[in-house]
Amino acid sequence: MSTLKSMLTRFWILALIVTSPSLLAASTGWLVNDNHPPAKVRFMLTGEVDPITNTLPAVLEVQLEGDWKTYWRSPGEGGIAPTIKWDGSHNLQVDWRWPTPEEFSLLGLQTFGYKGNTTFPLTLKVDDIAAPTQLRGKVTLSTCTTICVLTDYQISLDFTPNALQADTDAMLAYNKAVSLVPQKVLSQEGQNPAMTMGWDAAKGQLEVRLNDANWQQPTVIIDGEPDTTFKLVSLKPSESDANGKQLVGIFSGKSWLGEPEVLGKSLNMTVADSERALEYSAEVKPMVITQASTSIFGMILLALIGGLILNVMPCVLPVLGMKLSSVVAAPDLKRNQIRQQFIASALGILASFWLLAGFILMLKLTGQAIGWGVQFQNPWFIGFMALVTTVFAFNMLGVFEINLPSNVQTKLATTGGNNNSGHFLQGMFATLLATPCSAPFLGTAVAFALGADVLSLFAIFTALAVGMAFPWLIVAAFPQVAGYFPKPGRWMNTVKVFFSGMLLITSLWLISLLASFIDVLYLWPLAGVITLIFMVFMAKKYGAIAIVSCLGIGILLSAVIAYMTANQWAKPLPADLAWTPLDQALINQQVAQGKTVFVDVTADWCITCKANKVGVILQDPVYSLLQQPHILPMKGDWTTPSEPITHYLQSHNRFGVPFNVVYGPGAPQGIELSEILSTDLVLAAIEQASASPEKSSVAAGK
Repeated sequence: MSTLKSMLTRFWILALIVTSPSLLAASTGWLVNDNHPPAKVRFMLTGEVDPITNTLPAVLEVQLEGDWKTYWRSPGEGGIAPTIKWDGSHNLQVDWRWPTPEEFSLLGLQTFGYKGNTTFPLTLKVDDIAAPTQLRGKVTLSTCTTICVLTDYQISLDFTPNALQADTDAMLAYNKAVSLVPQKVLSQEGQNPAMTMGWDAAKGQLEVRLNDANWQQPTVIIDGEPDTTFKLVSLKPSESDANGKQLVGIFSGKSWLGEPEVLGKSLNMTVADSERALEYSAEVKPMVITQASTSIFGMILLALIGGLILNVMPCVLPVLGMKLSSVVAAPDLKRNQIRQQFIASALGILASFWLLAGFILMLKLTGQAIGWGVQFQNPWFIGFMALVTTVFAFNMLGVFEINLPSNVQTKLATTGGNNNSGHFLQGMFATLLATPCSAPFLGTAVAFALGADVLSLFAIFTALAVGMAFPWLIVAAFPQVAGYFPKPGRWMNTVKVFFSGMLLITSLWLISLLASFIDVLYLWPLAGVITLIFMVFMAKKYGAIAIVSCLGIGILLSAVIAYMTANQWAKPLPADLAWTPLDQALINQQVAQGKTVFVDVTADWCITCKANKVGVILQDPVYSLLQQPHILPMKGDWTTPSEPITHYLQSHNRFGVPFNVVYGPGAPQGIELSEILSTDLVLAAIEQASASPEKSSVAAGK
């Protein structure tokens, strides 16, 4: 009897030991919801406790059958991330880590998540590891195939943390899950950031640059803003940065609430391949995305538009006047002749753009400075162009014609004849005059071309040529358009005088550009002599009335322009700003002191630069604002070759002027402005850059 009693006593003691919650490893076992059998979950504690941090590792296991999947912390364009609500628990903090997800696509929607068996590593923190703990939670799991189901699972565990037994299965699952979680890369202050992010609000695109291109077919995911999803547009290595190879990605951003508001906010970038997975974080800075934001076909479209817009820029207008005069002056030309003339001019434009592309390629191969309009840094080129425009001006006035030897068979200055070689040269001449002009879309396309491979360079420049030649090609395709021009008459004399005067003004402008290379004491007499000779021949051929008419038309046009821009030109232009020479080190120093720096990279031969300066920079309220003590105006003069300015432009992926950037405490990386400035654009950039980082973040989030 005593033996039986002893055995019963031992049995009850063993039962108490086995069933004691303080000694067992805590696990819920597999939880299944009868309403959704394809999914089940299990919550387990590893039994390990850190007495210093009062933390306990745990795992949440999810098993899904067939094609069912659940979601990552940022599901993408559809789905809901799994959650646990610990409403029944007290004094509990949970750190949930997420393994690298898979990418799924259904009906055009991009999502991120998991299929099959997935383990999420968790870290629980309690107040007292020696006190009995009640763990109560509700897991809400979203699972989808062609339909989606939300399922709840109740977690209920009672245990004493420091009395838990080690669970080898749970520890193995935890360690395996942790190995699949992307490792966070912390940015070190004072060093080059491992990753940068820039947002182009106009394009709705995010550019990320990672200073590590050693990835094999990586998956890149952007998250961190709950209401905004980012879809990959392009991803490729780049060697354009001074720090070496980079991985450059462009993402389109969309928000359910309207326009994405990400400036000043911190976003995450997860990069993973078969070998490793890393997670970076960075604050989003404003920028203008100029490269890799679209495919080569998108850039070709921009080049076509930019080339077309060049036709209305003041650089090209005198040559269009020559072409107009040639058609009007010869009304009896057959359609085939008109077609040949305009095709010849279009081919001249194409040939000239190809020559420019070849010239730029040669500069790239020899390590020289490259850029749009860089040939205007050469005084010999400027002098040649000034000579050609002067000859064209006198020729259109009817003073003379120049015939080259018969074997060349071209008339350099013929505008009314049928010789196609002369029209070919007109097209080439129009292109050369267009290069100091920057038009909308042109800067983006040229920047892409100058930083791309040889094939892309010639493709973009060909598209620029086709865009610029488009009006000429339209007339070539439909020669009957020329029939709608007015018939020649006495009014033609006025037109010829007007366009010859425009060519003379162009010539004088080119001569003025030589002031950077030749003493003005020689240039002003030269310009005066050319003008005087022009007036004498005008009076001799058309009479004094022509001079009076020309001056009258000029005064009338000036009056009309002045009236249309009365608010802007109500006051004469003030004295120029006290510009500080461009210096990147000084920019960093001034920004560190809390100041704002307005950078203007310009050139005397850049007509768009002059328009920006006269129309915006030297006009109030921008002019007065740039004179404030906390703002430093800084200028980079690219009129003549300058290696530091060239490097500065290329560091921003720019290859031409104008180029304006605003730096400040709220934008230490700089806010790049568009080629054509506006008062509102400059004021908004200065306001954003001048704000403190905290205020800038708040303003960006409004």
